[in-house]
Amino acid sequence: MMTPTDAETAPVKKESCSQAAILKAAIDEFAERGVDGARIESVARQAKFNKSLIYRYFNDKRGLFEAALQSKLEERNESVEKIPVDIVEILQFYFEENLRDQNYVRVLLNEAQQNNGEPLIDEPWRREYYQKHIDRLKNSQSEGAITEGLDPTCLMTILTALVFFPATLPQLAQLISGHKVNSKEFEEHWTECLLTMIKLIQPS
Repeated sequence: MMTPTDAETAPVKKESCSQAAILKAAIDEFAERGVDGARIESVARQAKFNKSLIYRYFNDKRGLFEAALQSKLEERNESVEKIPVDIVEILQFYFEENLRDQNYVRVLLNEAQQNNGEPLIDEPWRREYYQKHIDRLKNSQSEGAITEGLDPTCLMTILTALVFFPATLPQLAQLISGHKVNSKEFEEHWTECLLTMIKLIQPS
């Protein structure tokens, strides 16, 4: 028999599940078509909900994109504190995450291609997300794992480019290395690249 508390929480759980299904479908749609080309009708069809429900939850397409992108960042944000301090392991982790979650990478690419100078969606929250990673680099410097004289913001820019490159431009990574990015050979090559990079930023 359902208790009063169960009756109160059931609609909340149902709403949470429906929002999660919509956000998952939205990521697929934005990854495939970008923000401009995405259609609410397609998201609704894939999520198996009426499009009016999407408008009720997220107001419009921009609100849906903001929520979908933030949900992906929150997934990664939850793991930030669990990542070891070792810089090679951090880079390896994000390299593997970007290969695993290609839709996230495609959403960012589509956002970049379609932005004509407008303010970035949810920029303050996203800047805070990356600031946490910059703070981790500062901690690594204070612990002596990274050369103290390096600017952590510049270093974050370089390392971000490094871990996104194979997932963003896999054909160039293959042409340069001679191996497909999802192969064991490339994994070994990539590990060697990371070790080379780390030697350049660690104290001598």
